[in-house]
Amino acid sequence: MIYGIGIDVVDVERFGFALKRWGPRLTSRLFTQGELDYCMGHRRPERHLAARFAAKVSLAKALGRSLSYAGVEVMRDAEGRPSFNAPGVGSGLRLNLSISHEGTLSIAQTIVEKV
Repeated sequence: MIYGIGIDVVDVERFGFALKRWGPRLTSRLFTQGELDYCMGHRRPERHLAARFAAKVSLAKALGRSLSYAGVEVMRDAEGRPSFNAPGVGSGLRLNLSISHEGTLSIAQTIVEKV
């Protein structure tokens, strides 16, 4: 049974400007060290960070409440699919995540199911 659906889109260029302006002060509030390590290993880290931020916002929208962005980690499972490590979300919920990039946009959708 579907508990909630959330979607968010982030302009990568705008997000990149925010990263340059606020640096570690911003990234420490939004991302885990694992996410930073993964994203900084790419040619355009701002694109991957923007997608992870969109994923976290989409999760908050699907749950209908705010959450600590640094307390949620967007990871990839063994097959390369995006997934959440969200210990504070609660048991009995399955989190389904989809992320995409197009041009200067990153988009994420989360569907939360009760199991």
